[in-house]
Amino acid sequence: MQLIQNWKQTLKGAWSIRLIAIACLVSAVPVFLSLVSPGLLGIDPVIFAAVATVINALAIPARLIAQVGFTDLLSEFRRDTSGAVSTRFVKQVGAGALVIALATPFIAKWEGVRLEAYRDIVGVPTICFGDTHGVRLGDTATMGECVDRLEQDVQAFYSEIAACMTNPDIPVGVQASMLELAFNVGSRPVCRSTMMRLANAGKYRLACDELRRWVIAGGKRVRGLSNRRADSKETICLQGLT
Repeated sequence: MQLIQNWKQTLKGAWSIRLIAIACLVSAVPVFLSLVSPGLLGIDPVIFAAVATVINALAIPARLIAQVGFTDLLSEFRRDTSGAVSTRFVKQVGAGALVIALATPFIAKWEGVRLEAYRDIVGVPTICFGDTHGVRLGDTATMGECVDRLEQDVQAFYSEIAACMTNPDIPVGVQASMLELAFNVGSRPVCRSTMMRLANAGKYRLACDELRRWVIAGGKRVRGLSNRRADSKETICLQGLT
């Protein structure tokens, strides 16, 4: 293992380093406060975990982008009123990272976090933020492990549904809604869904309307799923659509 030649410059100026440092601080806050006095926290640790996950997701494209160009782009973004720079920003940062950053806090909010394995509403052993992969009853996990699992799962699900998107212009919000749906029901059903077909056809509002159909679990209509789909439609899927 060998340090890169410009490691000092990278350590001081790279956006990826800054974002990772911020994510570490955010992750450390609930741990520190709980050690000092549990009553000082006052905020669900899930919020801290979700924020740290979003920041880490943004650190990935930040590491790949030329740092000077990225800084210049941010300056242009502040001055721009036409929307042209924001469009270029999305393309340069990478829509995938933005989709993940948008979907992850939503998933964390609706899944909740459990550090001990339990059976979900259809009887599947589950742990952390709705993770079912290789889970057995009796399994336990730390919050850090749960955040890692959430990051890995979200990225994996996005890779799977992205392969089904034949339309490169699907808005970030629509993609994020399909991603959170895939996290909940699986990527294969989403890839085969009418929602995916409509999104690929450019019929984005109709695609968002399809969310209301995904409210059945164990053969029964579940109110929690109805509320989740309605929230996904209004706060994610329809955002930015004209």
